[in-house]
Amino acid sequence: MQVKRYSTSELTLRFWAAIALLFTFSAIFVAYVYAEKRIDAANDQRVYSLKIIGELRQSSDDLTRMVRSYIATGEHRYKNHFNEIIAIRNGQSARPVNYHQVYWDLVGEDNDRPRPAGSRIALLDLMKATGFTDAEMASLQEAKIQSDLLAVTEQKAMQLLERPEIDPVQKENNKQQALLAVFDQHYHNAKIAIMQPIAAVYSLVDERTADEVEDAMFYALVMRILFILSGLLLFYSLWDIKRVHNSILGASVSHLYDQIKAMGRGEVLQGAELRKAKPGSIMSWLGATQLRLNSSIQERQSLIQALQQKEQYQRTLIDSIPFVVWLKDIHGRYLEVNQKFAEQFQHRNTSQLVGKTDADLFDAQRALSHVVHDKQVLTSGQPQVIRSQHKTETELYWYETYKAPVLVDEEYVGTVGLSRDITLEHTADNKLRLSASVFTHAREGIMITDPLGVMIDVNQAFTEITGYSAKQAIGCTPRLLQSEHQDELAFSSMWQSLQQQGFWSGELWSRKASGEDFFQSLTLSAVLDDKGQLQHYVGLFSDITNQYQQQQHLEKIALYDSMTGLPNRSALTRQLELLMKKATEEQMLAIAYLDLDGFKEINDRHGHETGDQFLIALSERLKSQLEDSELLARIGGDEFVVLLPALSDKKAGLAKIQLLLDTVAKPLKIDEWMLSVSASIGLTFYPQTDATEAEQLVRQADHAMYQAKQDGKNRCHVFDTDYARSLRGHQETIVEIRQGLALKQFRLFYQPKVNMHTGEVIGAEALIRWMHPQKGMVAPALFLPAIEQHSLGVELGYWVIEEALRQLAEWQRQGMTIPVSVNISAYHLQQLDFVNRLQLLLHFYSDVPASLLQLEILETSALNDLTHVQAVMQACIRSGVSFALDDFGTGYSSLTYLKRLPATVLKIDQSFVRDMLVDPDDLAILKGIIVLANEFKREIVAEGVETTEHGEMLLQLGCTLAQGYGIARPMPAEQFMPWKKAWLPPDVWAAASVGSGIQPSGANKTLTTHSQHRAV
Repeated sequence: MQVKRYSTSELTLRFWAAIALLFTFSAIFVAYVYAEKRIDAANDQRVYSLKIIGELRQSSDDLTRMVRSYIATGEHRYKNHFNEIIAIRNGQSARPVNYHQVYWDLVGEDNDRPRPAGSRIALLDLMKATGFTDAEMASLQEAKIQSDLLAVTEQKAMQLLERPEIDPVQKENNKQQALLAVFDQHYHNAKIAIMQPIAAVYSLVDERTADEVEDAMFYALVMRILFILSGLLLFYSLWDIKRVHNSILGASVSHLYDQIKAMGRGEVLQGAELRKAKPGSIMSWLGATQLRLNSSIQERQSLIQALQQKEQYQRTLIDSIPFVVWLKDIHGRYLEVNQKFAEQFQHRNTSQLVGKTDADLFDAQRALSHVVHDKQVLTSGQPQVIRSQHKTETELYWYETYKAPVLVDEEYVGTVGLSRDITLEHTADNKLRLSASVFTHAREGIMITDPLGVMIDVNQAFTEITGYSAKQAIGCTPRLLQSEHQDELAFSSMWQSLQQQGFWSGELWSRKASGEDFFQSLTLSAVLDDKGQLQHYVGLFSDITNQYQQQQHLEKIALYDSMTGLPNRSALTRQLELLMKKATEEQMLAIAYLDLDGFKEINDRHGHETGDQFLIALSERLKSQLEDSELLARIGGDEFVVLLPALSDKKAGLAKIQLLLDTVAKPLKIDEWMLSVSASIGLTFYPQTDATEAEQLVRQADHAMYQAKQDGKNRCHVFDTDYARSLRGHQETIVEIRQGLALKQFRLFYQPKVNMHTGEVIGAEALIRWMHPQKGMVAPALFLPAIEQHSLGVELGYWVIEEALRQLAEWQRQGMTIPVSVNISAYHLQQLDFVNRLQLLLHFYSDVPASLLQLEILETSALNDLTHVQAVMQACIRSGVSFALDDFGTGYSSLTYLKRLPATVLKIDQSFVRDMLVDPDDLAILKGIIVLANEFKREIVAEGVETTEHGEMLLQLGCTLAQGYGIARPMPAEQFMPWKKAWLPPDVWAAASVGSGIQPSGANKTLTTHSQHRAV
């Protein structure tokens, strides 16, 4: 039913009328607000105008107050305020903020202002800007002029106080005259002349502004009345619109809204509701429409029920399919999937996947592949079968997918697909193809036998390796390939393992059809059926003859010394471990570590090629002295290890070692040279009380060998616990000395050396001391033996030489020049670079003459190569350095050294000097040494002079040069010069007559620095 047109027009007319009334109401409201603001503005103007007028009056009063205060007190701050008030009123100074309020009464004696300053503007200009009328401005200007004239009078009154009067009476008269000037009738009349115009302006402004306020209030009243009337009209208009609106609807808006909601829920209007509805109203039309919709809804519900039943059939159908099934729209969104599809994503409800795309469900690469295939199907309009793979972290899956386009009304709207897992089929196919390919193309030979071991098939590689064709091999057993190099026992063991375990793998010799043997790597496996019954044997083999030969060659390189052909350290360790397992208390094992003494000199003199030939010849000689069960191994340049198994006792081992010592000591002829060395041998035995490994045994023998060298070489030393402990201490001492040298813990002390007869100090012996941070000062006898044959001893010796040269240079700068001797160990002196390094040190300390340095050589058996030592000494002498023989007479070769070594000084060992007063033998030896020295034209220095009597006896024997505790103990370098200046010999020495053995007056004066450093 349609609503009447005129009713709609009437509602529209009333609506626009209400809009017009609303605009009118709004305009009147704005005018009313404006009127109220006019009232506020008029009141503000009235107040501000009166405030400005009051400021003119206030300024006049402030001037009067300031001038009177100044005259009464004489304080200049009142005068300053007076001038500042005039300057602010005239616009010459900045006007303070809120100046009309109390201001000058708040200014303290320190001129602290209550408010900040603002802009500069004259008071009359401010009044003009305020909007005063011309008449009002004329009166204000008149008041301003009168105030300025009065200010002149006030200034003159203040000037009376500033006259330079000396007489106090006159000053007081001036003050009284100034006070009279600001309090007399004339002054009062001048103030009246100022206030009258101001009062007139007050009246004019009050009247004018009151009228303006009254006009604004009247206008606001009119606007208020109009506002109320327009509001009433607007209210009536809105009520009328509602009345017409409800008439058109046929019910209230809320009731109509409820009915529409009920209609949305499918509820039908009751007959009573329809009868209430006004004919032609919307409510009436809504009821009729509801009846028609109800009929349509019932038909629709019947159709939906039928569709739901059909959909359930379809759902059951696709969920029963054991493959993944789906339906997509043209944009790739899933419209339907089956339960199998959902299960692969761990979803129980297929609806959770509807609306998703491949990008939501798969990784980027797999999703892209699906999208590409979908586009191909939609583009071609033809179904496709796709095989694809998917790899997880642990598995690889293969799928076969069928995709087809969905055609609706001659338009492709999506795709339908079905996918199944074909991994097992694919794997089986691949295995079949792979097996066939492997069998055909494998580089390894393959043979297949029946359960009795008869070959039923072989591959091409079998023929290529063995030379037997398939026709020749099939029907035969693998014994066809049996070689004479492989014993029958190995074949029996192989077949026994194959039958019991179903598997055998190993290496064995076989024979080709040509009769040539080859070494093969073979794997045999039993093949069982599903019931566990034997079906076949499969053998895979390859020819590894070349690898075997190469391995044998590499093993020889790895286990044998390339020069001598002897076993090396690796082979030694293997054999030692085997022999250790067999060793018992009754069948002992001896391990001998052999190091050649003097082999380095052979290399240095004759070259490494000669040295190598010597080692080869010596190795052959040593092997000839050993049994087959005994082993000789070379583990270093000139180091060998001998293993002696099955010894009945240690004596048997020692006897064998003595044989080896004798063998090594025999000279060998290499080319035209007869070369000889000795051996230092360390020996240890196994088994031992403590658990011991092979490497430990070798180290024990090595340590014992080192002790043999320390004991004098060319001997054997048997390892024991005490020695091991000593060796550990020895190593720890070396480490400590090295650290001490790096940390500068060593220091030289100097013991003077004098001419006992003349009292002249001719030098001193420098003795090394170790300033240990925990042990205190350590004497050289406690640490030097540990490094006597060590490279660290060489480095410490060079440090001593350099430190002595440095001290000589320092003494020269202090004005003392005195020679220096340095005691060099035999090991140090025989270093190949000794001369070069000494010359470098002399060059570095070029200010110190080389003649001031003397090297002392300790008489020792370590000087085993006198020819080389002699050459070194001659080279040093050419550089200016001299030599002395230390501890002369204590060695076995003293006369040889005296004859062959170019030393100019002999130092008599203190052991002879100390006991010569009580031991006739020592005295006789001492006399003999002095006679020898005089005959060979050598100087003599006696050590160990501890008493005055020692000195007297030496002087009687003709020895004038000496050192010892009876002269001075060793002292730091800084104490040496003061001691030298203060020292005087005993009177008995100066008065003693020197014997016939007196030395030449030109004796060298030496200061000895000891790198071997006896513990003095």
